[in-house]
Amino acid sequence: MAEIDLLSETEKTAVATLGQSNVLTQAQAKGEVEFPIRYSEATLRACAHANEEEGCDWRLVYLRGNSLWDEEERVGINPERQPCFHDNSWQLRGWIGRWLKAVPRKFEPGYYLIDFNGRFGRTSWPNQEKAIRELGPQFQRAHEAMVTEAALRIFEATRLRLLFWCYHWGYSVDYLSNRVYAGFFHAEGWCVDYSPPLWDRNDLLRVCLVRTFES
Repeated sequence: MAEIDLLSETEKTAVATLGQSNVLTQAQAKGEVEFPIRYSEATLRACAHANEEEGCDWRLVYLRGNSLWDEEERVGINPERQPCFHDNSWQLRGWIGRWLKAVPRKFEPGYYLIDFNGRFGRTSWPNQEKAIRELGPQFQRAHEAMVTEAALRIFEATRLRLLFWCYHWGYSVDYLSNRVYAGFFHAEGWCVDYSPPLWDRNDLLRVCLVRTFES
């Protein structure tokens, strides 16, 4: 009860609607800056309904907007200190990582509604984009850095490993136009790698959706 009393009114509404286990608050994320929740109560209810009736895993998460490199620097690569990045993840410290690091890969900080029940497996990246557009403009592919920060901070707050069974296929590309994917969160760490966008035979390459802001 004391923890609930410390929440803002919008956080209390989100917890009451989605359930406490599906909201990562500013306090849980140890955030220094207060962000507004830019979703209506009707949208929160719709996500709660989708969780119950459609097998979705919508969660409202407080995020600072960190890049993949920010998160790797924050948590490290030592599996004895969880959470961590997998030591072989995508060679973020190698030449491919340096090439991609030249382009900013951050996102706007704030509260985000993300569905961690990955969908559209065995589907190429362009066909996943087509399927997302068919859902409506309120849905987008989440940024891979967004999903990474969310999964790691949720683990820190709850010890729950999201995306332990699949990857989220993100936006970033290397010089060969391979698309980055991240996830498969196991005891050795959070994995990051890349794949040709036309690959359509891997059921592990899925999409975490994010709801667009409404205000």
